[in-house]
Amino acid sequence: MSSSANRSEERLAQISEAYERLQSWRAVARELGIPRSTVRHYQRKMGAAPLPIAGGDTVGMVARKLPLPPKGEVKRYILTCAQNNTHLHESTWANLIALTEHYEAQLFVSRFMYNKAAWAQKETKPGTRAEPEDLWYDPELSEFLCDERVQLAPNLVWCGESNIIPTAIRPLSGLESYTGRDSAIFPHVKIAMESVASGKHEGVKLLFTTGTVTLKNYIQRKAGLKAEFHHTYGALLVEVNHHGRWFCRQLNADSKTGDLYDLDLHVKDGELTTENRVEAITFGDIHNAQLDPETAELGWGRNERSMMNVLQPKKVFLHDLIDFRARNHHDRGNCHLQFEKFVKGGDDVQKELENAAELATDMLRQDAEVIVVQSNHDNALVKWLRESDYRQDPPNALIFLKCQARVYEAIARGEENFHLLEWILQQLNVPRDVRFLRTDESYIICKTKDQSGIQCGMHGHEGANGARGNPRAFSRMGRKCNIGHTHSACITDGVFVSGTSSNLDCGYNTGPSSWTHSHIITYPNGKRAIVTMYAGAWRAE
Repeated sequence: MSSSANRSEERLAQISEAYERLQSWRAVARELGIPRSTVRHYQRKMGAAPLPIAGGDTVGMVARKLPLPPKGEVKRYILTCAQNNTHLHESTWANLIALTEHYEAQLFVSRFMYNKAAWAQKETKPGTRAEPEDLWYDPELSEFLCDERVQLAPNLVWCGESNIIPTAIRPLSGLESYTGRDSAIFPHVKIAMESVASGKHEGVKLLFTTGTVTLKNYIQRKAGLKAEFHHTYGALLVEVNHHGRWFCRQLNADSKTGDLYDLDLHVKDGELTTENRVEAITFGDIHNAQLDPETAELGWGRNERSMMNVLQPKKVFLHDLIDFRARNHHDRGNCHLQFEKFVKGGDDVQKELENAAELATDMLRQDAEVIVVQSNHDNALVKWLRESDYRQDPPNALIFLKCQARVYEAIARGEENFHLLEWILQQLNVPRDVRFLRTDESYIICKTKDQSGIQCGMHGHEGANGARGNPRAFSRMGRKCNIGHTHSACITDGVFVSGTSSNLDCGYNTGPSSWTHSHIITYPNGKRAIVTMYAGAWRAE
């Protein structure tokens, strides 16, 4: 018998002995430090005993925990997925490798199976007993494969074990409680995100998907054709600091060129450049009277580390610029809250408008265009004029009459394009460079030759045909859009929803909450990411 045959016999005996003890092929591969493909090879080639027809586990799946970085350092992970019997999107892969090297990150690729009839009898995870003989993945992925559950940081889990079918319309549906209180990242060809309502002061649970590095390869029927449209090349970047605080951002690659951005970094043809301006930032709803000071400082503060100063956006979109807390119609019948506002000096409409004017003016920097999107809280000013009686509100009688008179003048003159908030803030010295969108006014950025682009003119409170707005309903438009309103960050097909810049507890949002301090970054190539702030930071440094 040759030496190679002897080695094969020895390896088979070693694997068989390990399996008898461990009763798990996954555990065998881990203990012996060999790939699962090697274990499978010996099963088939040397006639190893088949898997038992029964089994079970008392504990269930346990995540492998990764250590935190040393003090002052940041660990980064780039997470994506790959389909069986499908070639890589070469340019996306090359750019992800370049970014991985630049960040000194760990790249994890989870494999999933999709039944194309000729390749598998079942859509099962690699390494299971139903795995077909002719299963294939690009060899370039080999050193990056991670099909197990890994705890990347406290309360953040990589669910590499999951095998969500790529044609799933809502890949995160039903997974809200899958990892308990831990936020989770699932490999899937779509880029999606959900904010899961959690106890008000215990932190919102976030769910993410990754995008993929393999080409479109679907059965050409309804489910496959729909999935093909939403197929996204890219990954999710995770940053972890030594405190265990983590930050996630989408790495969304161009479908043709594979170019991708991360903040001010641009990767093209495997080459990386820095200090690139982003196209736009859509800040979470402002609600100036209830603005969270830390979020404001991190977002558009004058310090050199704020998002505005690092990313230097060409456009800034502001939703719900005013909260109109001083005389919000929802509080009209609450005498206790009205008295509390009076005691704390929060019932002054003039003062609230002056503060909003100051904020909007401060946004005009670095040649950025500032766009105020027509929003429901901004419209509360007009509602106040329609429904309130200035005679019962002496502190605000003058500003009420001033605004009311101007509205009547606009009606008398036939000024159909009159915008009350714009007019009053300009009276308070807001420059005319700040643009105020009207109801249903379109504002599309990142236009392409086919006239597609991203609609940024909608707040999100008004849906189709007078219905209430809903991110899923907007996704049916076939137009990418950036909206606000819900305060709960999410990504639903082409709809990106920002969070809020206000306090996370505004008094009226009682019970579990899915609100986060999240903002949308739009890059020059029309790709987007959501950045979430917490613990005094918007990224790991």
